[in-house]
Order: sequence, then structure tokens, then C-alpha cells
Amino acid sequence: MSTAEVKRYEGTGAIEDYIRDRSEPEWMRNIRKEAMNRFVADPWPTTEVEEWRRTDISSYDFDEYSFSSESGELASIDLPDDAAALVRFSGSHCSGAAVQQSAAEKGVVVTGLVEAAGGHAGDEVAELVKKKAGSLMREGLARADNRIQTWHYSTITHGVFIYLPKGVVVEDPIYIDFQENGDGRLTVPHVVLFAEQESSAMIVQTTSDSGDGEILYNEGTDCYIDAAADVRFMSIQNLNIDSTVFSFGAGSLQRDGSFQHYVCNFGGMLAKSRFDCTLDGPGSLVRLNGLYFPYQDQQMDMRTVQHHRAPHAESRTYYKGAVRDEAHSIYQGLIEVAPNATQTDAYLTNKNLIMNDGARADSIPTLQINTDDVSCSHGSSTGKLEPLHLFYLQARGYSRVEAEETLLMGFFDDIIDKAPERIQDELRQLVSHRVHEAHEAEEDDE
Repeated sequence: MSTAEVKRYEGTGAIEDYIRDRSEPEWMRNIRKEAMNRFVADPWPTTEVEEWRRTDISSYDFDEYSFSSESGELASIDLPDDAAALVRFSGSHCSGAAVQQSAAEKGVVVTGLVEAAGGHAGDEVAELVKKKAGSLMREGLARADNRIQTWHYSTITHGVFIYLPKGVVVEDPIYIDFQENGDGRLTVPHVVLFAEQESSAMIVQTTSDSGDGEILYNEGTDCYIDAAADVRFMSIQNLNIDSTVFSFGAGSLQRDGSFQHYVCNFGGMLAKSRFDCTLDGPGSLVRLNGLYFPYQDQQMDMRTVQHHRAPHAESRTYYKGAVRDEAHSIYQGLIEVAPNATQTDAYLTNKNLIMNDGARADSIPTLQINTDDVSCSHGSSTGKLEPLHLFYLQARGYSRVEAEETLLMGFFDDIIDKAPERIQDELRQLVSHRVHEAHEAEEDDE
């Protein structure tokens, strides 16, 4: 398909009005304006671009989606016993934020991004957001290489700012709860994480919806991991099957920094995601893990990039998924090593389980090595669910659903084990629920 055939977004005037009518600091307004200028100049991604070759969005009428953003004073909410902080959203409205007193006294900030930038969390926090989030968001926009991403930066509706001061270790998880709502709604959350030297925390983000409305979810994440900081970031996306999900994120690591990013994809008729991690400092360590389970006619297109820019750094990527019914999964992974990044140790692997003849999984791991003295490799495997294994379990009293669930739990066991321990049971429940809802859908069709 040629670029000329791709629909251009006709709602540019709506974006201009959105930017003009907002009450927010000049630095954020300037980011939006720059993003809109690039958005107007670029076409939508086409299947001529390698990253989008298997995902065609030319039939989308993006004009059908409306967007709005609400901000204001941040309400206090009750903090769960096992949480260091919680930020909760209902649509674009930040319905509450809370930080554990001991963490707040150490300077930890967890708050609504838009609200904090506008001064609703205090002048000191607003200045911190300008300095830390502003720089990361400008860098994120500079990296944006397609129209979906520049659309994101021009229309951010809500988001979260997390700041970990130097040397602060946060023992309990920081929770982000995006509860999306509405029908025909464009929702554009953005998460900024800035971890200073030797800080440590675990962030758990959940994205779900409160109904069956069709949502276009266009998410962005910018993370900075300073020297010797250690951050684990877990994202669970479970929007309804009528929705569309775009997610683009990036992490940058300095000397001896450690970052684990773990994404779980269950929702959306189309879910297109990418996470880039750049190892800018010697001794840095990255773990990119992913779990996905599309069914019916869902399509999940995922990409990871391990950018090695410094010597003596290590990265590992492990994505694993099951594909059912007429669903289609695509995984594209890249290890890229710069000329100066000697003694790089990098590996990526993708494993897929095909549940039936109509399902499809594409796996494209690649290497781009520009120096010697490295240890880099990749692996990929795709196999079918073995009917004999199902028969064996059913012959011993398991129902078809129970047998399938048992085999899937065994398949996913090693990737679930890579998740934080307190999240593992939730992941098993999500996998179990997907198996049961898939069989219920089959029964409804009969």
C-alpha cells in the first residue's frame, strides 16, 4: 500500500483546540506543539515499513474517537497495606493518589503527571516534574519514529510521575491503576519514571476497563535508571476485546543500573507495542519479559529492542505466548550493539504455543552487531498443543477445559516465575480466565 492511500487524521483542528484550551505550563505546551507539527507532517504507518508490515491500520477511521482530559486537586485515598504508593484513574480523571508516609518523608514522589505539572501537587513538585519529566518526555518525542507516537505526545490526557531520590529503597510496590471508560474514546496515558542513583523500587501498572465501550488506548512510558539504581516495572494490560491498544515505551540505563520490564498482554482486538531499552552505562543490566495470550480474532504485535551503547553490559529478553482460535501474534526482537560496546552479553528468545489450526504466531528475532568480542545470540520456537497430552489428562478424569488449562500452566510456568512473587498468582488467574472465557465463547457459538 502506498503512502498516498493511507488515511490522514482530519482532527488536527481538534488537537489545536485541545492544546490551546488547556491550563498547563509552557514546557508541556511546547512538547505538545512540537509533537503536533510532526504529526501533521507525517503519514500513518503503512505495511511498507518493516515494523508495521504485519499490522495494517489503513482501515482505521481515527476521526471517530473523541478525547478529553480532566485535572484538578488530587484527592487522598486509602493506601493498601502492601503498597508504598497508589495512583488511581477513572478515565482521564485522577481519582486519588497516596504515598506511604515513610516514603514521602524520604522524598519519593508518586502523583498524577498532568495534575503535578499544573501545580496541583505543589510548586516544589511542579518544578521537579518540569526538570525531570520534561527532559525525559522531550527525549521520548525526539525518538518517536511514527505518527502514532507523535499523536500520543500531542494529546496526552493523563499520566503518572514517579520520582525516586538518590539512595532511597522503596520496599513495597508502587501501584498504578488505569481504569478506562467510555465508548469511542481516545485515552492517552503517559508514565514517567525517574530513578536517581542507588534507588530501588517495584512498579505495578494495571490497565483495564469498566465496560464494553470501544477505546483507543495510546500509551507512552519514559524511564530513566541512574547509576546503580534498581527498578522493576510490571505492566498488565487487560482491556476489552473491542478496543485498540498502542503502547510505546523506552528505558535508559546508566553505569551499573538494573531494570526489569515485564509486560502482560491480554486485551484489545489489536494490540501493537514496542519497548526500547538503551544500555548507556558499563555494567548495566536489562531484563525484558513478556507474556501474551490472544484468542478469538485478536492480533498482538510486539517488538523489543536492546540497544547496547556501552561496554560490559548485559541484557536478556524472554517473550512467551499462547495463541488460540483465529488469533495472530507477532513478536519482533532486536539486539543492536554499537561499535564501542565490547564485551556485550545479550540474548533474546521467543516461544509460542499454537492451540489450534486456525491460530498463527510469527517470530522474528534479529541481531545487529557492530563490533567484535561480544556474546550475542537469539532463539525462537513455535509448537502446537499436543493432542496426546490432552487425551492423557482427559482419560484420567480431567475435563477438556481442565486439561487445556493444566498444559498451559506448565507452558507459562517459567515466564510467570520471572514476575515478582506477589504478582504470580494474579497472572495464573488471568491465564485461567482466558482459557475458560475462550471455551465459553465456543459454547455460545454452537
